[in-house]
Amino acid sequence: MDAKAVIADEEDFACLGYVGCLRYCLERRGEKRSQTFLMGVSGETFRLCYDRNDPERGLYVVFHNPVRAACAALGYACEVIYHPQPQAAIDALGDLLAGGERAILHAGDDWVVVEAHPSGPRQVRARYSDGRFETWSWPRLEQAWVKEPGLLELGLEGYYYLTIGAREREPEEREAAMGSLRRGVRMLLRRSRIDGCAAGLAAYEELLDSLTRKHANELHQARAVRKFALWTAHPLAYVRGSRRAASHYLLAVQPHFDDETKEHLRKASDFYQQTAQALAEVPAIDTPQEAAGNDRELTGAERKLIRALLPLRRRAARALRRARKTEEQALTEIRRALESAERQDKDVR
Repeated sequence: MDAKAVIADEEDFACLGYVGCLRYCLERRGEKRSQTFLMGVSGETFRLCYDRNDPERGLYVVFHNPVRAACAALGYACEVIYHPQPQAAIDALGDLLAGGERAILHAGDDWVVVEAHPSGPRQVRARYSDGRFETWSWPRLEQAWVKEPGLLELGLEGYYYLTIGAREREPEEREAAMGSLRRGVRMLLRRSRIDGCAAGLAAYEELLDSLTRKHANELHQARAVRKFALWTAHPLAYVRGSRRAASHYLLAVQPHFDDETKEHLRKASDFYQQTAQALAEVPAIDTPQEAAGNDRELTGAERKLIRALLPLRRRAARALRRARKTEEQALTEIRRALESAERQDKDVR
């Protein structure tokens, strides 16, 4: 999956396009929620995946469908619709829009909300995840629509869109918060791989191993550095922003709990701020484009660059170790908060 990471408007927390689209659809139903809240309740703010062979891919590998998770927590119906052929998908989408509904779909390198156009059925209005609107013809929509095996979840290859229906029940805010915290714990403690990626705290271990491992020759070392350089671009910015969002989310859900639980959530929030700060200290590493050839010799300039990058790699490793430690401490406090809240629920019963 190739999606675009965008920056939230007033909150300045990195998010992926489907979160921005979800927020817009909920607003159209009269449900105004902050991007921070949606990042937290969907589980996005606790997500961390890393693929040592393709460092940029982990940014887009999900544990579960975050849009479904957020809708379930808020009491809204959510449906993922699939058609194997583009014309069938276009026809079904046209019927949906004619009925006044909206759909979220993966279009090119971004996500869009598609809705009926005021001028009539020959065009649609596409709302990008960053808030831009465009008028699309149906052929333009068909061209942009990504054919893929599932939409944020496994499925047959085809054309997918997601709809958010009416509210089916009033949300239990406290239970939704506890559900998101339990989800975060599972995500951070996961040891099995997800689509080839190390996940949660194990992703830090794989990052550090990739960064510090000794290689058989300079060519392999150069490739390892280039891979880490790719991760220090968009993926690092996303992880750093999501940890800042986690800190704010933990404070936002405090009012639903007693004093003991609140204190654990406050401590977890503080640790996540420290995690974000540690990640901010990971230096960006910029390396030249890899030359072709598996058996070639490194140039003198490349050898010089590899030596020059050694102190930057050490700085990055130190910062990542601090980030892992503080996120692990945040996890401990979240687990204590859940234990405290569950004790309170048991006492009430």
